[in-house]
Amino acid sequence: MVYLIIGIVLLVIVVPIFSVLPSARQRQQMKMRQGARAAGVSVDLTTIDDPNPEQDKYISHTGSSIPARLKVAGYRIQRRRRQDWRRLPEVHWGMKRKLDGRWLRTSDGGQFSSELKNFLERAKESLPQDVEQVEESSYNIVVYWHERTPGSEDNVLNFLQKCAELPLHDPPPE
Repeated sequence: MVYLIIGIVLLVIVVPIFSVLPSARQRQQMKMRQGARAAGVSVDLTTIDDPNPEQDKYISHTGSSIPARLKVAGYRIQRRRRQDWRRLPEVHWGMKRKLDGRWLRTSDGGQFSSELKNFLERAKESLPQDVEQVEESSYNIVVYWHERTPGSEDNVLNFLQKCAELPLHDPPPE
């Protein structure tokens, strides 16, 4: 009987310690985020509107609707501004992945460079399948994704860095 009581006391002490340790998935995500920070990309945990809000998962058991929000990680990089950035129109663009895997351009707040347009058309297929949305606003480029596939962060980091390097506007005609 004494051994049983000692065993129960040990379980009461040890189980909470193991419950606060990160899981293998959480350790992998931490490693991905540390690599992104080392590459100069900031990582934020955020919520976004689901690009596919018409799913049955947004209906509660009682039949009422639930807000169509997704919890994702936002990998953000700042675009370098040219010296004449105040004279040029501000550009906002975005893309969302639909259920069938196709990309839908959500906003195009001005004319941005053809070089950037061509890059986006080619590079959007190289992004991991769990990327939900990509957008640029106020010279910040953000990729919103679920970080499910280990090793896919390299594709996201390369995409962000290449986007930030490309010119936002075409050079003025001479």
